[in-house]
Amino acid sequence: MLILRPVAAEDLDDLLELASQLDSVNLPRDRDFLAERIARSQQSFGAAQGQGRMDWRQCAYVFVLEDLATHRCVGTSLILAKNGRPEAPYYWLEVSSEERFCPELKKRFVHKKLRLRSTVDGPTEVGGLILEPAYRAHALKCGKALSIVRFAYISAHPDRFERQLIAEMLSPFDAPGKNRLWDAFGAKFTGLPYREADHLSARTKQFIADLFPVDPVYVTLFPEEVQKVIGEPAETAKAAVRILTQIGFQPMNQVDPFDGGPYYGAARDAVVSVRERRELVLPGTSSAPEPGDARTLALLSTEVGGSFRATVVPLDDNGAPVVSAECREIMCVKSGDRVSVTPLP
Repeated sequence: MLILRPVAAEDLDDLLELASQLDSVNLPRDRDFLAERIARSQQSFGAAQGQGRMDWRQCAYVFVLEDLATHRCVGTSLILAKNGRPEAPYYWLEVSSEERFCPELKKRFVHKKLRLRSTVDGPTEVGGLILEPAYRAHALKCGKALSIVRFAYISAHPDRFERQLIAEMLSPFDAPGKNRLWDAFGAKFTGLPYREADHLSARTKQFIADLFPVDPVYVTLFPEEVQKVIGEPAETAKAAVRILTQIGFQPMNQVDPFDGGPYYGAARDAVVSVRERRELVLPGTSSAPEPGDARTLALLSTEVGGSFRATVVPLDDNGAPVVSAECREIMCVKSGDRVSVTPLP
């Protein structure tokens, strides 16, 4: 059985192994950073339950998917409550276009431009989704569960998140640490290789404001192979994009300053998985799906006992969750407890 839960201190080695598959700014392959992120996540979940005080804007919630048969974390995802605060601004490249026409030559050009923007009052960011390859075609739709658990949690605690949500997608890489836009743009202004700059930005982004150009940069000046990857998600990110667009996210005119990956955004309360989460009282009778019965799947979640946990269950023909005795035991719920149900797209 698989369970989704907050990351724990003893998950550090598993999280480090998962991070090595992506090595992104939100989940770098850095043991010290990940240990700090785990501690911050534990504080964040605790604060949401009224255990201790922590400014909600500084909260980061890391979820892990644990295979209980092997006692290993095989996937992870996260929520950054606020990306963009006075002590940690949010930076992006605004994508715009400029049309030029010469009547004498009868020539018309539309130039794409990139301009550095920032804010200290930014949105909530969802990201850090990684799933071991062996679980990507799992019958319980592990990738969707890791994505949707974030929105189920946001729906349960709307006062701890912004009204605008964003998600950043990685752009294509020619090789690990080898990004076309960075080599053509960022590296020219910072003198840093991509991996070093990306890791540095996990701790401070001041060098972006200090060294990036403040005036618009014309994409036309970049080689064609660089232009092609700006705003394009990598192959490994396309499944995550499909899930997000299914629940209401749309492309934004923003790309990451480092790799040119596209940002997708949505109003929090318009996201299908935020809007469709419903609470119910667990009935007294356990149930079990019929063998071979293909049904709609949903995320069953609860915070009974002060600890968040979730798993994937089928829905019956009436849309009610089919919760077996084993599932109740694993989820630590019983008849009369309140649970939430969020359909998977």
